[in-house]
Amino acid sequence: MKRTSLVIATALFMSVPVCGDLWAQAATSGASPVVQDPISDQDFFTKASSDGADEVAMGQLAMQKAASLQTRAFAQQLVKDHTAANKELAALANRKHATVVQQPPSSDLMDRLQSLKGNDFDKAYATAMVGGHQKAIELFDAASHSNDPDVKAFATRTLPTLKHHLAMAQALNGDSPPMGAP
Repeated sequence: MKRTSLVIATALFMSVPVCGDLWAQAATSGASPVVQDPISDQDFFTKASSDGADEVAMGQLAMQKAASLQTRAFAQQLVKDHTAANKELAALANRKHATVVQQPPSSDLMDRLQSLKGNDFDKAYATAMVGGHQKAIELFDAASHSNDPDVKAFATRTLPTLKHHLAMAQALNGDSPPMGAP
């Protein structure tokens, strides 16, 4: 009986990496969410600040170039929300003696958006916001498991706004939001 338990325990232990790979595949395929791999707080500050600066820059561009009122209103909401979150993130990083990105890096996506007009711009912007917010949700979900209670609280508090932005971007893009989305 003891030997059987040991064999079962060993088999379960050995299957953990395989299950981890399957869970990761499920997460990237749109299946049920899994707990994200841990991320260092500095990596979170760097990535979140860079992405947040990008969101504001692209939102400001969309407020000028978007053809539809819905896209302009969405962009205005993103600029407002991400500017506030960026300020809060910078203050938190300062208290933690971490660094943040102040200016958005130049990107191929921003260059592409600047070259588009009218409905082509609106569609490309909405698509970019869907992808960007999916990645942001993954990043903030990973940070919501930080050992630092302040980082954990900020990430957890920001997640509902990011999920709302994703649902709004999906609606603009003509996608239906995933089940359980706000």
